Amino acid sequence: MKLKLVLLGLALASVTLVASSNIAQAQCPHKKVVPPVPQTRIIRQEKLGYRFSIPNNYRTMAFGSDRLLVLDPNTFAEAQCLVKNKVPTELPRSITIYVKSVNLRNRSLVNIVRQDNPTIDKFENTKVANQSAVNYTSDTLGFNKNVSFFTPDRKYLITVSVPFEIEQGRPTTIFNKQVFDKVISSFTFVR
Repeated sequence: MKLKLVLLGLALASVTLVASSNIAQAQCPHKKVVPPVPQTRIIRQEKLGYRFSIPNNYRTMAFGSDRLLVLDPNTFAEAQCLVKNKVPTELPRSITIYVKSVNLRNRSLVNIVRQDNPTIDKFENTKVANQSAVNYTSDTLGFNKNVSFFTPDRKYLITVSVPFEIEQGRPTTIFNKQVFDKVISSFTFVR
């Protein structure tokens, strides 16, 4: 009898949690991504001394101590609502800039990136902010296009990541490619 009461209590508690989660998600409606305007503005990160450009109508949102999200106005409002209401769900799709402290120990950029993403096969060398960088696709937590590079002092790894659009379970085009390309091409280090 006690076990039945405990199980009934747990079941009712989970119904309440699911119901409040659904209500909060309904209050944070998902709207269509707003296209970028041609005019840009500069986003600065003082601690690591980098900057990049985003469209004037886009916003950034810090998430944790290691991520900066680049979002269109509708997605920014949705993300703010989800965080404010503590909705237990993933944040909406965005261009994400990750920063990770690294200890090189004579390892290459590819080796460090592969350590976090062991399933990556194909790397392409490129340049970002006059730094050697690698361009790759990962499918660890969904299909993403990534570009990783070191800070000039080689103490941090910066990865700019964006999800792919998915059709019939397969990746097709890069989500918000125009803005992703703008972030990558405008990325610079200043000291």
